[in-house]
Amino acid sequence: MQIERVMLPGIGVGYTLRTAQGQCVGVVCHRGGRRDLVLYASGDPDTVERSLALTAAESRELGELLHPVATIEHVPDLERGAGSLTVAAVPVTAASPHVGHSLGEVVAGMRAVTVVAVLSGGRTTTAPGPDHRITHGDALVVAGTSEGVAALSRRLTPEEP
Repeated sequence: MQIERVMLPGIGVGYTLRTAQGQCVGVVCHRGGRRDLVLYASGDPDTVERSLALTAAESRELGELLHPVATIEHVPDLERGAGSLTVAAVPVTAASPHVGHSLGEVVAGMRAVTVVAVLSGGRTTTAPGPDHRITHGDALVVAGTSEGVAALSRRLTPEEP
């Protein structure tokens, strides 16, 4: 399969590919993060038949549906420092000082734990990015050393007065 990349001055970047059935499909990546999913006319690859605008979050979710693979970037760090790997769901309570913060802020400086998914309102977001905001009722599925998991749990739990 060949994917063509085209710079779109003032807009962003466009990608197109031809499916096994001969349909031309494209994605327009706007500078602001929006993505347009584009279906071109069968006989004319320059004519847009349908277009669907997606937010950055919607395009990530669609990508997860099309190719659901969770990537853990820090596995080598975890394997070196841990005799065993711990996986746990860490709840985010309403009293957490990190409600509304991004995952990047929450795990900043923590090397012995990685957030592999967020469970929220019956939905699962695998491999959430650092800009993913946590909310009350979320559960962070984390992998790491038992010490790293405990440290993240303490970070998400408000200190007792």
